[in-house]
Amino acid sequence: MKPPMRQTAIKHNYTRNAYGDFIRSTEEEMPCHFRYIVDQVSDTNNEQTQSDAQAWFEPDSGIEKKDILEIDGEFFRVERLIKGRRLRDTEVQFIKTELQRYGVIS
Repeated sequence: MKPPMRQTAIKHNYTRNAYGDFIRSTEEEMPCHFRYIVDQVSDTNNEQTQSDAQAWFEPDSGIEKKDILEIDGEFFRVERLIKGRRLRDTEVQFIKTELQRYGVIS
């Protein structure tokens, strides 16, 4: 069963200026289901970090690890992606993301 997509996430694509600062270049709105859920996340180097929230997206949303998202006025970075599938089925039903708070992008 897919979670209902009631919120809107804004995916920020960014570039760097001559000083190395991040600057928003494009924005893309996409429906999501968002919750503040704190969890421990292991990365590929087996380092533990804490995620501050989780969000679920449609399988064709184009969300990727390290994307910057704005949800309810707060910025988050995607730390981990999990593709949700039914048992013995290869079709992706939804994408679950674990998010970490991120600084504001100008």
